Amino acid sequence: MAAAPPSRDIEPPLRILTPRQRERRERIQAATFELLARHGGDLLSMKLIAQTAGVAERTLFNIYGSKDRLFAFSARERSEDTISEAHRAGGMGIGFFTTLPGKLAAKTFEAPELARAFAPILVEHADMVGLPEVYEHFAGGALRAMRAGGQVAVDDIAFVSRLICMRMVGTVVLWAKREIVDAALETHLRLAICQVLLPYAEPPLDDTLREQARTYTRALSR
Repeated sequence: MAAAPPSRDIEPPLRILTPRQRERRERIQAATFELLARHGGDLLSMKLIAQTAGVAERTLFNIYGSKDRLFAFSARERSEDTISEAHRAGGMGIGFFTTLPGKLAAKTFEAPELARAFAPILVEHADMVGLPEVYEHFAGGALRAMRAGGQVAVDDIAFVSRLICMRMVGTVVLWAKREIVDAALETHLRLAICQVLLPYAEPPLDDTLREQARTYTRALSR
């Protein structure tokens, strides 16, 4: 199994934190998730997050530098955890792409108000969040396994991985804007996966993806 991509340089990776630092970061993240779901990002202050987490406000600024960076770090952590779950459940290859939409939808509905609060952060602070790097690691690994097995013909793994990232994020953002109903979110995500992979799929995978795309399109048109 490939090693997970390193966390961004907002705070040292979890594995090298002391127990006290780890416990503090967990409190900060729990407070951030709770307050984002309740208030949204615009109305939320670092002072309130610090009070809820039981840390000094200057501690938040020392660790994260700004509210935007704290939100970006939290969005990345939550998203990366979900994508890692898809990797663990589906493995490499097509299993990852089969599992990913269900995991993303389940995580979204686990805390829908939090997911709606995170959606604009994923777009407005995309460079800071760095989700394309996460997808390049996990989706890229799956694509390499599929290429080695003769299922896809992909030269630019990074490009296709980023396309998948854009489609997954874009679909969740449309859901957050209530342009996609809850019951259709997973189907939209599955259709997006098919649409990205189809141009690169070799037989017999191309026929399978084409039939799946038809099925998802029919379901969404009802």
